[in-house]
Amino acid sequence: MDCSLWHTIRKIVVVGLLLMQVDGFAQSGVDINQFVQLNTVLSDGDNAPFWLTANRQGLSSLNTSNGYARYGMRVDGKLGGSKDWEYKAEADVVAGYNQRNSVSLHQLYAGISWRWLCMNIGVKERTAEMRSSRVLAGNGDFKTLYGRALSELGTGGLLYSGNSAPVPQICIEVPEYVDIPGTGSWLKLRGHIAYGIFLDHNFQKDFTTSNPSAKYAKNVMYHSKALFMKLGNAEKFPLEVEGGLEMRAQFGGDFYTHAKGKYLSMPRGIKDYFKAFIPLSGDETTPTPEQANISGNQIGNWHLAFTLMTKPVDVRLYGEHLFEDFSQLFFFEYQTNREGKRKITYYPWKDIQIGVSVTNKTGYLKFISTVQYEYTSMYDQSGAGYNDPNDYFSEQMDGADDYYNHSIYPGWHNYGMGIGNPLAFSPLYNSNGTLVFRGNRFKAHNVGVNGKFARNEQFKYRLLYTYSENWGTYFNPFKEKKYTTSLLADIVFAPSEKWAVSFSFAYDKSNHIGENWGAMLSLARFGLF
Repeated sequence: MDCSLWHTIRKIVVVGLLLMQVDGFAQSGVDINQFVQLNTVLSDGDNAPFWLTANRQGLSSLNTSNGYARYGMRVDGKLGGSKDWEYKAEADVVAGYNQRNSVSLHQLYAGISWRWLCMNIGVKERTAEMRSSRVLAGNGDFKTLYGRALSELGTGGLLYSGNSAPVPQICIEVPEYVDIPGTGSWLKLRGHIAYGIFLDHNFQKDFTTSNPSAKYAKNVMYHSKALFMKLGNAEKFPLEVEGGLEMRAQFGGDFYTHAKGKYLSMPRGIKDYFKAFIPLSGDETTPTPEQANISGNQIGNWHLAFTLMTKPVDVRLYGEHLFEDFSQLFFFEYQTNREGKRKITYYPWKDIQIGVSVTNKTGYLKFISTVQYEYTSMYDQSGAGYNDPNDYFSEQMDGADDYYNHSIYPGWHNYGMGIGNPLAFSPLYNSNGTLVFRGNRFKAHNVGVNGKFARNEQFKYRLLYTYSENWGTYFNPFKEKKYTTSLLADIVFAPSEKWAVSFSFAYDKSNHIGENWGAMLSLARFGLF
């Protein structure tokens, strides 16, 4: 998929939206939803506060004063009256001030599904995997999506968090768990495979203008895949176990600096799509490091979660482990030393995220719905050094993985916002015109609470406390450790099914991103107008 193909797809999606809208007025059983949102941020300090910027699907800005107006329409219906075939299309337009673009298409996709299998083409919001006991696949109505954005209590996944703008892609997925026949509903599977393209090359070029040696890229391709399994039957036993593997990649692309112009092109033929799917080393058309290691920027994540369901509470324990290429894909690696002998080297998984949430299901303490604690560490990165066997060192040593950064690709971000965990602090924070993550070695603690005021379902709240310590990178460590404390308080008032208003206050105390405080006001209207 190149830019010309994406433009063709975009035209198809637009035409599909128009046709489906007309069709929706003519047929019964077709659901049309609309959504309008007004959002404004006023703050003071070095930047807009962290929690008014992070994990908002790229609809945010570091400018202390920013905002946007957003309109969306989605059409859902059955194909030919079939019970099994359904279609969906959505357009979502944003007009912003002090944002990345004055006007942009935030979402634009069309999809078709048969029973449990779906295919979506275009740009669609997605969230981190396995963030709750229920799979949230992004297929709910606008009101549900809006409420979800205001109820997340964690910091986001290590590999994908919903921090950046979505990437245009073609995605084939099983979004919800499907029972495996013959297991009595005890075993379920879901997953996806997707290919896409990054379209932020103009942003990259503009952002790096002040630094002639900073690299930027065009025509970088995107790949994602995941497979998850759930073991358990909630109707018969109160414990469910979920786990799976998620992998994403950047491949292809043309690479530039302002000083040298175009200096490298990575191949993006059919075989390179295959190498992205099954990570393989590059050939003679790629630079030497890519021939020795994995072609492209390959990143993966292991997931595991346990959910205990009791009458008073649901308790969920979840964890993630991040890895680069094959480094720390498993607890061990087969390695060959200088003499050609193979041995097993064991690596403890230290780059992890572990969290526990308790959801209240009783009539007691009704003002508290969920309490969640989360610990995140990307400090180790397989160790401080990397070495291939040579005349001086007999053994191979893996390390210095430099998460989210890459020797060829500008990094794991879209429009300057990190695709992974936002506590690595996105390149958008850089003042030196580079698109690298300057602080990917960090540890963090996060506590979140949400609930409702008394018995009134109309008033809800969310509180977040986040503390992180950051050491920079192995290659460019900070002279002193950076500390960041970030606070967020949300209050949501939803007087009816059609209206919601939220007020947020956030504060940062940091020697990394500055001392910032500010407020955000958001007004949303749902349904047909």
